[in-house]
Amino acid sequence: MSSDKRIAQELNENELQKPNIYNKYLPFYESIKHQSIDSFEEICENLSRLVQLQELQPGFPLWSSKLQQFISLYGFSFTKSNQLKLINFYLSILSIKNLNYVNVKICFDILAQLTRFVLISFFQMVTKPKKCSPLVFYFLVKLV
Repeated sequence: MSSDKRIAQELNENELQKPNIYNKYLPFYESIKHQSIDSFEEICENLSRLVQLQELQPGFPLWSSKLQQFISLYGFSFTKSNQLKLINFYLSILSIKNLNYVNVKICFDILAQLTRFVLISFFQMVTKPKKCSPLVFYFLVKLV
């Protein structure tokens, strides 16, 4: 990865949603942070390559499980826009005709894991409406 890209990633560290808080207390936190950035980029790159080549079978379960491992190891150590892109990606995979059961289950498992944080955030905003504007609260309530 180029140094310019690494600097941009480090500047965006404040935009990360909810990284694993326990990684901060490890003596090699900086290398973990760089490893998480590199592995997330690798996962996203390979998932997009699968769709471009239209070959789901050998790689889709592998890279989806790597994404689940990433979330369990590093938490939601990516931005909100990346999370929304992943959600849209897995929803688009579900729209493929003749998709086998295993891939459908993988999609639903990852969507449940990705949207869990969104639903928790939504619940916190609904239960504490003083923290969000009335207009945002109105739209959030309309969504339910």
